[in-house]
Amino acid sequence: MKLEKISLSDETAIAKWDDFVRSHPLATPNHLSSWLKTISATYSFEPFLYAATADDGALAGIFPLFRIQSPFTGTRMVSLPFSDYGGPLCSHPDLDAEMVALVRGERRSGTQRIEIRGPLDHPGDLLRFSYYKRHVLDLRPGIETIQKNIDKKTILYSVRKAEKSGVTIRRDDTKAGLDEFCRLNNLTRKKHGVPSQPRAFFDNLFSCMISTGNGFILVASHESDVIAASLFLTVAKRIHYKYNASDPANLKKYSPNHFLTWHVISWGVEQGFESLDFGRTSPDNEGLIRYKNMWGMKDMELPYYYFPRVNGAASTKENGLGYRWMTSVWRRLPLPVAESASRVLYKHLG
Repeated sequence: MKLEKISLSDETAIAKWDDFVRSHPLATPNHLSSWLKTISATYSFEPFLYAATADDGALAGIFPLFRIQSPFTGTRMVSLPFSDYGGPLCSHPDLDAEMVALVRGERRSGTQRIEIRGPLDHPGDLLRFSYYKRHVLDLRPGIETIQKNIDKKTILYSVRKAEKSGVTIRRDDTKAGLDEFCRLNNLTRKKHGVPSQPRAFFDNLFSCMISTGNGFILVASHESDVIAASLFLTVAKRIHYKYNASDPANLKKYSPNHFLTWHVISWGVEQGFESLDFGRTSPDNEGLIRYKNMWGMKDMELPYYYFPRVNGAASTKENGLGYRWMTSVWRRLPLPVAESASRVLYKHLG
């Protein structure tokens, strides 16, 4: 087995990388080169892309990481920044142990911490952090079975309410659709008291993933107003619900988010997709956990791994005093101030 570091600009190696990702049952869109290029282009983090090649020349495993250097958070290797999921993908047993050992060796070259956002079979001396939950809806049983398992009083009622109110859903993989999403995303992030992603991130995501068929945008409109939008990423036969944004003024009145989710479920079943991944959730966010469970899913553990200690934005619990103080302050900022501050601070939260 040969372990080597490859470049994002090596088209031949990256094509093999993406083929391996699409064939792996545990792969996520975050493992695709188009996502890695989005992160690299937006934040200028140094990529460390490790590939394991078998004797016959076929890929046997991959491990994508970025080195983040920050005056606030130090130097760390992360798989993957600004991602729910990361970590190695392997087709051979025990290979992830070799890859983790290789990354551990990077600490000798100035890296202070390691963070891996995903399960490991052989974590070695990395510390397991079991905090987040993950929800995945199986689309294979078909729309009638899925509908039977959905909460009727809240979810199906809200879907019908949106339909009766005249809310419509359309796919809009254009810059205009992206503009609407970004406008609503700024409102949503401020409502929740967290910084917004820089606009450059979504522009790069559009160029690298949406325009290349690895994602799509759905927008919900009432009359002529776009009141909600969602951004989805795909890999193989799996859809990942990456971002949702809505106008707080219309959220309760029209229930567009329920309608958007029902629309993508119905469409996914029709198109032969196998699952819809709702992403990670903090267990402290009881409302969001309850909402996802009402779609008929069970929450699963999503372990992260750290070395030499558990530390960083992704390990910050939402019921902690510091997190609650930060969100309280952020909600009070005028929107232009919050947007300007986000452009400066956000890259350090990777």
